[in-house]
Amino acid sequence: MKKPSFPKRVGNFTLNQLNKVSLTRTILFRIRCLLGYEFFQKIQVHIPKKIYGSEYGGHCVALNKLNSNSTVYSVGLGYDITFDTELIQEHGLQVHGFDPTPKSIDYLEKHELPYQFKLHKYGISNLDGTQIFHPPIDPNHVSHSTEKRKESSGQSIEVEMKTLTSVMKQLGHDSIDLIKMDIEGSEYAVLDEICQYGIKVGQILVEFHHHFGEIQVRETKKSVKALNEAGYQIFHVSENGHEVSFIHSSL
Repeated sequence: MKKPSFPKRVGNFTLNQLNKVSLTRTILFRIRCLLGYEFFQKIQVHIPKKIYGSEYGGHCVALNKLNSNSTVYSVGLGYDITFDTELIQEHGLQVHGFDPTPKSIDYLEKHELPYQFKLHKYGISNLDGTQIFHPPIDPNHVSHSTEKRKESSGQSIEVEMKTLTSVMKQLGHDSIDLIKMDIEGSEYAVLDEICQYGIKVGQILVEFHHHFGEIQVRETKKSVKALNEAGYQIFHVSENGHEVSFIHSSL
């Protein structure tokens, strides 16, 4: 796999160091917003909420909306399911986890998982069938993407994918109380499906990936606009602006 150029590696290292300091991190984010590389999203509704999971894999959930009978989909797992295990411990519910990445499946199967955690070895995207999955540029990372990465295209694999509609039909669900998505660019197609077909989802916790070179920030703006029009409001935005939590106005 071809490594990034030396200037790019130096630039990435410098940005990583600057992002470790809160003040410079905020300044850099504001500059990127002004340049059109980021999207500053305002919280639209203030409700009780809590972040579940680690600093790396955590997402913010609206409180008092879940119980032991709630249907939860966790899409994109990697090596970190702290979000899922904390939800299970707190609410006694079942989590359906989805990830077709061989490394992730192998890692999870080697660890003792809560009995309420159901692992599905396929991904959720915009089609039913196989799809090309491109590995991360850094071989130490696990998250693959359906977005093309020319630096790692030689190591691409085929994985099984299903649409959200197909998954719900297969599992016998007519609605979802909460869906969490960290799927490296495929989130836009899934969000389109939710809005286009009026799929009943109470909370949507999503990591947007417009910081990928292949995805423009207008894609995130388009998705947020569509979700707002479908009755969803933002109740949490992470510091870097990528992890956003939505709740439907009917809840």
